[in-house]
Amino acid sequence: MYRLLLAIRSLGTFSILLFLGACAMIHPAAPAQPQAAPLPLSETPRPELLKALHDCGPATSASCANIHLALANSYLSSGPLNKTALDNAARELSMAAQNQDLASQTLPLRRSVNALLENITLLKRDKVRIQQHKAQTIAAQNAADAAQARLQRLESLLHQHAEKTLEAHGAPLP
Repeated sequence: MYRLLLAIRSLGTFSILLFLGACAMIHPAAPAQPQAAPLPLSETPRPELLKALHDCGPATSASCANIHLALANSYLSSGPLNKTALDNAARELSMAAQNQDLASQTLPLRRSVNALLENITLLKRDKVRIQQHKAQTIAAQNAADAAQARLQRLESLLHQHAEKTLEAHGAPLP
């Protein structure tokens, strides 16, 4: 009798397991909670990129290099290309270039950014030179005007002296 109860219990357990297996096949497990797909690095805000940079691993790793490249692109595309934005982009591109694979890919962009920085420097230098030349021109013009005024006074004095001399000698005045 004991064996019969044990057999019925085993058969009941086995049939419950079969039933649960069949239910699992009919009703698959609920899908896992959907996770937000990570944003492409180019669309990630700068603060998040900086936070990710803190945890990316060694500086020469591809993930760090990609983050630096995304930061450089962010600096280049977020507003006017002034010296500050170009300096920041150049710094990030040089950091990205620590990874050998990305170094060759970013070389044209690094050259372009460095050329823009050089042109900005040359432009500022030329503006300073133009302002200096304008100041020198104004000073020279003022000096020329003063010399012209002195020359006119001297001519006037010379003419007056000549008139007095001619009057003193009794010569007719022209």
